[in-house]
Amino acid sequence: MQKKEKILIVGAGLCGTLLAIRLAQRGYQIHLVEKRPDMRKETISAGRSINLALSNRGLQALRLAGLESQIQKECIPMNGRMIHDTAGELRFSKYSGRVNEYINFKD
Repeated sequence: MQKKEKILIVGAGLCGTLLAIRLAQRGYQIHLVEKRPDMRKETISAGRSINLALSNRGLQALRLAGLESQIQKECIPMNGRMIHDTAGELRFSKYSGRVNEYINFKD
């Protein structure tokens, strides 16, 4: 059901786009604007973003939008990070102390 209310969202980052999707799913007319050019098409001074880490909280938001299963197909689990100290030693640090909990990685 299309509603008459029109909503302007300024900022097409992760939160702005998810908000636009959720409001559109509720029937609102959305106009989403972003001041930066599409980084896939343009060379921008900040360069491209680094890889995306997707936590459980992010997956919950995507689940509400009905997008979790699509996104999960593109992700691989990250169980932790490697710490490199000044002496050159490496130490693995888990992201969580909970069994089978990890952050999802999207290249």
